[in-house]
Amino acid sequence: MKGEAYRPALAAITEAELYAALQSRPQGLTSSEAMERLRRLGPNRIEKTRGRPVVLKFIANFTHLMAVLLWIGGIVALLAELPQLALAIWTVILINGIFSFWQEYKAERAMDALQRLLPVHARVLRDGREERIDAGELVPGDILLLAPGDPISADGRLIEVHRLQIDESTLTGESRPVGKRS
Repeated sequence: MKGEAYRPALAAITEAELYAALQSRPQGLTSSEAMERLRRLGPNRIEKTRGRPVVLKFIANFTHLMAVLLWIGGIVALLAELPQLALAIWTVILINGIFSFWQEYKAERAMDALQRLLPVHARVLRDGREERIDAGELVPGDILLLAPGDPISADGRLIEVHRLQIDESTLTGESRPVGKRS
């Protein structure tokens, strides 16, 4: 979420320290606290930026500083009457540019697919009772309730667990569920 740095130390502190650090409690946040945090920190969403056209992304792989230096190196090799070297240099630029573009393209498609997998709703404790909210309204300090088969709506720290196994295959490629503990 924007406005708040990731704190890896939260995984190593006690439950009481966790509630204190997140200014929360076992009954969850109040509705007014959650609304204030949502206003201040923004929604629990991966921001979709308006990307450059695909053609420009493709061309960028052949015009960055190192590629330009190699293009010039190829011209110098050609002027030195070493056409095989010039051709080899330019072939390397083309192969590298195509490979880099393809990797970037696949990464963008993976992010889009992951975005589509994110749940739309989440169950949380607010004002001491269970509520179903839009997953974009989750804020730091919310107590997220999970049941078998529920997709997870945000990063979080496990407080209470009973034989929990998580399918992380979309993130890690691991084919088996991974056991988790609080």
